[in-house]
Amino acid sequence: MANRQLIALFMFTDDQVTPTRLEVLIDLLRAFPRGMSRDSAARLLQPEPLGDNTQAAKATIRAALELELAREDADALKPTDVAKKKEPRAAILDALDQRVLSSTETEPYFALFYAYILGLDKQAQEQRRDRNTWVTDFNRVVFRGVEQPNRFNPEKLTGLHRWFAYAGLGWYDPTERFQPNPYDRIERALPSMFAKQKKLSSEDWMEQLAKTCPELDGGELFLRANPGYNADSKKCSLGLSHALIELDLNGVILLYRPGDSAGWSIEEAEPPIETASDKKGTRISFIELLIKH
Repeated sequence: MANRQLIALFMFTDDQVTPTRLEVLIDLLRAFPRGMSRDSAARLLQPEPLGDNTQAAKATIRAALELELAREDADALKPTDVAKKKEPRAAILDALDQRVLSSTETEPYFALFYAYILGLDKQAQEQRRDRNTWVTDFNRVVFRGVEQPNRFNPEKLTGLHRWFAYAGLGWYDPTERFQPNPYDRIERALPSMFAKQKKLSSEDWMEQLAKTCPELDGGELFLRANPGYNADSKKCSLGLSHALIELDLNGVILLYRPGDSAGWSIEEAEPPIETASDKKGTRISFIELLIKH
């Protein structure tokens, strides 16, 4: 387990592994389904004219193995079934959802740090923080002063930011500040959350969200990263509120917001008050899935 964790830390929090490099590797393996050696894959990913340092290529290969997008069979590197069936980006996002955002086993900081900044709401933008301040505050709040093996540091934080937007967890404003907004992450999870149902109360929906996306509001990882969270207030985080409003505006879901609702609130995002009789308030009674998945 220790070796596995160290590889994962290098994979996601080191500058050399990027989404583009991983997509290229999967494309390469799909073109050679019978497999190739690690050395051959590394040379094709990072040809010698580009430099004799193949560390980036080797790290990308390890990343593919950790995410189970590649496997080794008799010293041959081959694509896994999911990498064969899905396009590279879809396969990577599926692996991130299942192995990185839903657990800390493969990557111990990715989901926790995202949950931490999501839980800060508007406090995240109240002051300009440098990387060292983000790291110090995160380690203090989440780990409460307990020293961690291979401690989270500014270099690892830089690596995480290479993946957050790719994973559909938010966007960067003109000042390069990250704005948490898990629109795409939620959209990918909707089929699992609704299962065979078309409409859920906001309470049931939030319960399913916590189970399916544990890094989001109320989930196990969110609670670890935000020890002061109070679910009794029934208030969605700023990022989640924005995602829900945008999913509604884009016709993916329908938010029922009667003025007398006692459901979960999206007031952090200051949603517009609409004229429709069933959509006047900032609290949600029901959420209906409109798009067939």
